[in-house]
Amino acid sequence: MIRVIAISSAVLILALAGLAYGPGALNAYHFAPPPQDEALAAQFANEQPIIGTERSDLHGAEDLEPGPDGRLYTSLADGRIMVRDADGSWSELVNTGGRPLGLSFAPDGALFIADAELGLLRFADEALTSWVDGTSGGEFVFTDDLTVLEDGRIILTDASLRHRYGHHMTSFLEAEQTGRIIEVTAPGEYRVLAEGLAFINGVDHNPATGLVYINETWSGRIWELNPDTLELRVFADGLPGYPDNLEFDEATGLIWTAMPSMRSAELDQLHGRPFLKRLTWRWIQLAGLPPLPPRPAMAIAYRTDGTLVHALRGPEEDADGITTALVWDGQVFAAGLDRDGITIFDLPPELD
Repeated sequence: MIRVIAISSAVLILALAGLAYGPGALNAYHFAPPPQDEALAAQFANEQPIIGTERSDLHGAEDLEPGPDGRLYTSLADGRIMVRDADGSWSELVNTGGRPLGLSFAPDGALFIADAELGLLRFADEALTSWVDGTSGGEFVFTDDLTVLEDGRIILTDASLRHRYGHHMTSFLEAEQTGRIIEVTAPGEYRVLAEGLAFINGVDHNPATGLVYINETWSGRIWELNPDTLELRVFADGLPGYPDNLEFDEATGLIWTAMPSMRSAELDQLHGRPFLKRLTWRWIQLAGLPPLPPRPAMAIAYRTDGTLVHALRGPEEDADGITTALVWDGQVFAAGLDRDGITIFDLPPELD
């Protein structure tokens, strides 16, 4: 009897191992993200109504970027970069032929583009040039966002070394931590400032101090980087959603972070149990993904001293959440990676 139990146990163990590590298995990593801050999550209790939608035919406006010419720029899923004039009309600036994500202007007026499929691009004098290759086999794998400092240095995020654009959900389920923060100084010239990050994403800087703020999506965390000393410290964590793009509002000195989805406590817990997560993946392959967390428009704004100022939550919609939130003309303009048009909210009241 003991022998039968031992053999049965061995067979069960081998079967589970085959499921967990056999062909098609999830390459799960151990990950312990900071838990959600419940007090912070409570600030998002009140829904704020949408007051308008602009150009619903603009699909996948992943980033919104103010230009030095006073116009607003955005990057679309079909490769176009669009510009909004003062009268509210939109026109095409250029099509990268890839998937442009982050946008940032250099002091000389050139537009730098983080293209997830092509790498780091520069647009100036009606010409589009490649600075660092991000095509398959290139030096960057998932070129995500960037900011250009006053001295011309570019701080750029390469979100993952394992997964290219379009496979971010697999990156999340794996909880892989291969993201890099990179400094680019000239075409083909760059160095890695930090690595081992869980889908490093949106980035912007404070021109007054030179400090850079960066979102680490899977950990629900915002980092502060001194690009001169390379000191990297946690600015905020425990966010109630997965932070995507980040915008520094020079007029108010606020750091705005958009969150396309609320946190999933179940998935966060699985990150600490890689073997169980591998088995769960097999079930997902058969039954599909379980219901994902709600994805209302969500954004949060901090002062540079870490004080929470605004918490925006929109109503539930049949749409993806937002990946960018920008204060423009006294309102919050929001858009998303797989969302139609620009959604406009009133600026939420300041929190006590």
